[in-house]
Amino acid sequence: MARFLLAALLILGCVASLQANFHCSNVNGDATGFPKEVCYTDRCTAAIKSHIKHEFNAAFLYMHMGAYFAQDTIARPGMAKFMLESASEERSHAILMLDYLNKRGVKITQEESFSFNKENISEEQKKEGLNVKTALQEALKMEIGVTDKIYTVVKECEHDFHGADVFTNPILDEQHEGIRKLQGAVQEYSNLLHGHNTTEGIAMVDFIFDQKILKESL
Repeated sequence: MARFLLAALLILGCVASLQANFHCSNVNGDATGFPKEVCYTDRCTAAIKSHIKHEFNAAFLYMHMGAYFAQDTIARPGMAKFMLESASEERSHAILMLDYLNKRGVKITQEESFSFNKENISEEQKKEGLNVKTALQEALKMEIGVTDKIYTVVKECEHDFHGADVFTNPILDEQHEGIRKLQGAVQEYSNLLHGHNTTEGIAMVDFIFDQKILKESL
């Protein structure tokens, strides 16, 4: 009997905890003021606000590498195109999340900081001699890190089905597609590099691979 009561109390405690986190109310025809938050979870909206910063950081990092390859002294137009397009995709993800918060009536206050922190640029990305292979590897590492953080958001939104759906479709699908393409690109570059590990050979492979990206996209 004692075990039964203990189990019942634990179940009630879990339910109470969930109810404390989940808020759903009826809007009584009040059309004034800021739109009300309706049927949301604190943990989900907090996780989304936090993750928007990671998306903007990824966008800025892609812009940093894109601008590097676009310089006339580097002249890798294919890599510049890929990096800047990737920056636009990450920025579009952040905008989609902001639109979602607005749709759900969640206020974005001045306390939210979406400014870029230069400390997020790795030593590899800061190198003046950043090459194609290293840039692709850095992009792959960044995409995997962002995807891992998205799964954390989905977990926090497990009781907010709308929030979880926004992140899984289309964002997660695009993340995994991007990772697959980058993994293939790194492998393809390594295949081209085989037997050409001299300075002149690497420069030739960089040029060939960059032209391939420019003409066919990544």
